[in-house]
Amino acid sequence: MSLMDEYTVECITLVKTRTDDPVGGFQTAWEPGVHFNAAWQYESAPELTVAEQQGIGRAYGIFVDPTLDLDYHEAFRRTDNQQVYRVVNPGTDRVTPRNSRINKRLIEVEKWELPNDQTGQG
Repeated sequence: MSLMDEYTVECITLVKTRTDDPVGGFQTAWEPGVHFNAAWQYESAPELTVAEQQGIGRAYGIFVDPTLDLDYHEAFRRTDNQQVYRVVNPGTDRVTPRNSRINKRLIEVEKWELPNDQTGQG
């Protein structure tokens, strides 16, 4: 186990489902999916803080198991603080070398609010 593994946070993917409603439209729900662990990379550059204050979303880096399949704009929730994020770069080309003991992939995510937040908390 690496030091990075000791700082992981449990997360769960959110799967969007749509069901027809009685008036001809549909309702969206977000159901719990796959559980995974992520180590968070926090950046505190002054430029990031200013950008966030101006309404530009902050991207976070998370380190996950390289076999975890997260696609662009896939949503997930941290289980410790219930904050929702979505993937902005799945990091398919950002994997540690095979001989590394860390064995992680770096994914970029942003805070996000679920539209029509009707989620199971998993």
